Amino acid sequence: MLFSAILVALLATMGQWWFFGPVTKCLVYPLTTGTLVGIFMGDPMLGMLAGANIQLIYLGWISAGGTMPSNTIVAGVFGTALTILAGADPSMAVTFAIPLSMLGLLLNQVYMTVNAAWIHQADKMLEKGNIKGVRFMNFVPSFFMALLLYGVPAFLMVMYGSDWAQAALAAVPESVISALQVVGGIMPALGIAMLLNYLGKKMLIPWFFGGFFLTVYSGLNLTAVSIFSAIIAVILYMNGNRETKEAGTAKKVKRLSVNKTVTTELVGGTSEAETVKSEVVYTKKLSKKTLIKTWLWTTSTEACYNYERLQALGIANLMITPIRALYDTAEKQVEELKKYMVFYNSEVFTVGPIVNGITCSMEEARANGENITAKDINAVRTGLMGPVAGIGDTVMQGILFPILFGIGCSMALDGSYMGPILSFVIFEALIFGCGYYMFMTGYKKGKSSLLTILKNGTVDKIINSFSIVGLMVVGSMAASRVTVGTSLTVTVGSGATAFQDVLDSLAPGLLPLGITMLVWWMLKKKVNTIWIILAIFVVGILGYYTGILMYTG
Repeated sequence: MLFSAILVALLATMGQWWFFGPVTKCLVYPLTTGTLVGIFMGDPMLGMLAGANIQLIYLGWISAGGTMPSNTIVAGVFGTALTILAGADPSMAVTFAIPLSMLGLLLNQVYMTVNAAWIHQADKMLEKGNIKGVRFMNFVPSFFMALLLYGVPAFLMVMYGSDWAQAALAAVPESVISALQVVGGIMPALGIAMLLNYLGKKMLIPWFFGGFFLTVYSGLNLTAVSIFSAIIAVILYMNGNRETKEAGTAKKVKRLSVNKTVTTELVGGTSEAETVKSEVVYTKKLSKKTLIKTWLWTTSTEACYNYERLQALGIANLMITPIRALYDTAEKQVEELKKYMVFYNSEVFTVGPIVNGITCSMEEARANGENITAKDINAVRTGLMGPVAGIGDTVMQGILFPILFGIGCSMALDGSYMGPILSFVIFEALIFGCGYYMFMTGYKKGKSSLLTILKNGTVDKIINSFSIVGLMVVGSMAASRVTVGTSLTVTVGSGATAFQDVLDSLAPGLLPLGITMLVWWMLKKKVNTIWIILAIFVVGILGYYTGILMYTG
């Protein structure tokens, strides 16, 4: 048990200490952490099932701008550990995880508040010319804070919590456990409704119902629905591009250049303005090796995330590598690094690295004597961080994560370990691949690369295409993972009619669909999610004891 407690404590620590973002980002997700907790505690199947049940609630929880609506790290690690310690049914994991995740918000607030002290220490070290101190302060103090706040409680729970957890569960009446299972069957409707609220553009909502009814009538699983929806999205995207090209052939296109414009005659009588730029030979050049190192350092941008300057210390840490390559003296390196010790916050793993690539390009030009000031660099970074965050958070948290982990949860709940494995591997491949591409694109093409992407509508088309996939997946999940029905029976004379049979004759899955739509309506009315969670507990418990609702999982 000692070894298990140490491993779970380290897992809880790394879930908050994002020293290597693309990997540790997955430790925020209960499907991943639940499976790992199960492996560490000797019951991988129960851990995976508990993590999948917890994950369904949090599919729609978007963390952005330094906010955390619920502590999914605590929910996944502590909720799964408590489920295993108590020997409870995995459907009970939700009732353990939710109150723990709310308490976990306090841990996150303490962590991000205290971390603000380390950036002030880094300021002092930089003033003294200690560049290595910036790197030290980015990683080491935040690790010990995460260990103290998350690792130590996780260790104590696993090491000493088995007896009291089992005793507490044994003291709960069987009827209460059944009522809580009904609550667990309703709870995924919240995560699904939150995704629907995030992805649900009015013109795309029919795809949600398409995914729902495709599942209830055909019996297709989530993977099959995902494949069909992806094919549909690709066809619509390609048709949209074709229409754009056809519409654009009759238009004149003019590209602005800082030098001069050359107009060439094209086939069909149209003209295009091309830019001729004089080549500038740099004596100081960032090597491919240096650029790759810099991109890899972007993965630790949130290692010392804090309320005061958010990602500033992480950004300064990653810029140490190119600045050392461009400037020879320690005094000049310190001077150039100081401009990055200011507030910065954006998405940093998928689309966000493009800003770091642009920054490296501008820093290289500045080192070679071009008229680029420190204010110019920070103005570009500040101007781009908002649009990039909007795109990056939408792509990663609003689309990639729910699709991949929704499919992963479905496979996991069917008893397949491939669920958490595939969702993790594909998610990592997309983060690394997209992040590397965007960083190198930003470096090679400068700020024009992002402005081109923003102006030509490519992002909107891609997001809409992915949203179709996401909405159909969410619809399929509403049909298969909101596991609640009605046990009402109407007696007429000597005969009895089950109300659930009546609903199924109208359309299968009407009750899960109705509950999901009700929760979505509450979210659109800006009802606080805490109140929605409490309402689900009340409705689920009262529904069970009055004989209206039953668990169908």
